[in-house]
Amino acid sequence: YMVTSYDVERWCGYKTVAFHYGHIALMSLGREATEIKDSIPNYMKYMQNMAAETPAFTIMDRGKLVLSFGIYPLWAGVAEGWMIPSNLISGKTVALVRGARNVFSNINTVMQLHRLQFMVRSSHVQAIRFAEVLQFKREAVLSRYGPGGDDYYMYTRFY
Repeated sequence: YMVTSYDVERWCGYKTVAFHYGHIALMSLGREATEIKDSIPNYMKYMQNMAAETPAFTIMDRGKLVLSFGIYPLWAGVAEGWMIPSNLISGKTVALVRGARNVFSNINTVMQLHRLQFMVRSSHVQAIRFAEVLQFKREAVLSRYGPGGDDYYMYTRFY
């Protein structure tokens, strides 16, 4: 039940390629993504392992890497999402939200999901808005969860 880069490209309308952890080094990361990257020991190896044999993609626009994301299956019907945005995401918010809506409206069927979840730092207002616009609901607060001891929210979408 694998989603392909062709599927994602068809759903979101942006050039999509299979994720490679080296894409992170080629992106201009924002403050939040940089902080996470800097707080995880051996981050590149971590991302290589995280994306191994799971659906993971990089969205491109005019040859530039806009964001990488993946869906990590936990067990049958349940998966966790992750996303690494570049600084280029802010100029494409409306188009990316539209594309993400299509991805999240279709991915559950291909992957046979009944639950998709991900975590968002409680102080990251833009990411919270993004999650809620995409019909994810705040399910829980993960107190002192982040690398710096900050709170995170668990966002969930049921299918």
